[in-house]
Amino acid sequence: MKTRLIILFLLIIYGQSASTQVKNYGNNPQAGKYLQVADATLYYEVYGEGSPLLLLHGDTFGYIAEFEQYIPLLAKQFRVIVPAMRGHGKSAIGSKIYSYQLFAEDVLAIAEKEKMDRFSVMGFSAGATIAYYLAAHYPNRVNKLVALAGAIDTASYRPGVLEGLKKRTGDDYEQMAPQLVKERKQLMPQPNSYNLLIEKLKAAWLQPVYVEKEKLEKINCPVLIVGGDRDEYMAVEGFDRIHQLIPGSQLAIMPNCNHVGLLFYPEMVSLIVLPFLQTK
Repeated sequence: MKTRLIILFLLIIYGQSASTQVKNYGNNPQAGKYLQVADATLYYEVYGEGSPLLLLHGDTFGYIAEFEQYIPLLAKQFRVIVPAMRGHGKSAIGSKIYSYQLFAEDVLAIAEKEKMDRFSVMGFSAGATIAYYLAAHYPNRVNKLVALAGAIDTASYRPGVLEGLKKRTGDDYEQMAPQLVKERKQLMPQPNSYNLLIEKLKAAWLQPVYVEKEKLEKINCPVLIVGGDRDEYMAVEGFDRIHQLIPGSQLAIMPNCNHVGLLFYPEMVSLIVLPFLQTK
């Protein structure tokens, strides 16, 4: 019988963070490494020691730095590998057509370089979709999966979301968060490619199916699905649909929490994610 995990937190402010030494996550020479794949140079960072945990960020505005509150907590117990998706931050944009299969292959290439036969994976948004793909298509590689606010197909989205994804350009996103995009461009090997990045991401976003239902139903590792009850992209019913598809999965719905709010919940990592990852 499937287990549904609904955690009620009495937190008002998402931004409460653990007191940690500030590091330049996403631009840390001490932790940063590069890998050349067929058409792009990929950047990633490594923190901590222990069993391997891949940490996969979201796209568009996403980057390694979005996990700045989570990396210190996770790195105390795991060897945390945080890839930068192609086109994001210090990873090159590449020439291949974007798809979640391609993003998963990039992650596996980094896992191979780091000599990781098996690993756990935690992803946010697009990173969660990539994590689903890895667990579904490479079941012998994934020990455990934590998916934060990830979709499995275009049917996962609330009404109107897909239309927005179709029409927005890189300029549109830059107007939404000018300072953030400016900072990202300063890291990009091709700073003027942000519009191109968005157009290439649309090739992945607009695929009707990201991870096949038949594959999801055969995922055999422990899975924790986490969603916000106020997520702008997916309703609670969307997260529950994925929960129902994946045998034995657990579902945690964070109250009063929107999409990016899941990135500001260190208490969630301490009280939900770490116990899940540590349970044998």
